Amino acid sequence: MKALFLDRDGVTIDYIPYLSRPEQVSLPEGAGKALKQWQNEGYKLVIVTNQSGISRGYFSEEDVKAIHQRIIEEYRRFGVEFDEILMCPHQPSDNCQCRKPSPSLILNYTKKHDIDLSQSLFIGDAPSDIQCAFNAGCQPVLLLTGRGKETKEKLSESQSSIPIFENLSATVTLAIVTKNIVKYNIN
Repeated sequence: MKALFLDRDGVTIDYIPYLSRPEQVSLPEGAGKALKQWQNEGYKLVIVTNQSGISRGYFSEEDVKAIHQRIIEEYRRFGVEFDEILMCPHQPSDNCQCRKPSPSLILNYTKKHDIDLSQSLFIGDAPSDIQCAFNAGCQPVLLLTGRGKETKEKLSESQSSIPIFENLSATVTLAIVTKNIVKYNIN
């Protein structure tokens, strides 16, 4: 099986720093149709998100669950079903093992669901997303939404051939043309 791992803020929903209420959830234009196409190509859809606002006391885990429920409901209107939402509630100073760029959330998920990471991708907009993909052994893809333009400037020379797309809709070409994914500089 293959999976499409997705960052939450700036990828599956519009970027709002420390988003704390379900009514703030807004899907990027064309994202519903795009994820439906990925799903139709046989990818399990999995959101992987750092939510340090919980540890920082900005909002509760219940607030985040309500936000995730809203995301699930919004995407269901397009026939999109997420297999799981993986979340780290810690801030960097907590020194946990689950915060991206650590691959532990992805690796634990792949063991439980028999996912082939060599056939899987991680679409993100932050350096931690790109590094998490490398650390997990799956294909990173950078979106220029959210913090993506800033992240593009920070890519190292060895990461310069990572596929970069303007938005989630544009990534669908990867789902359709890469039945067998070609790796891009995964070291």
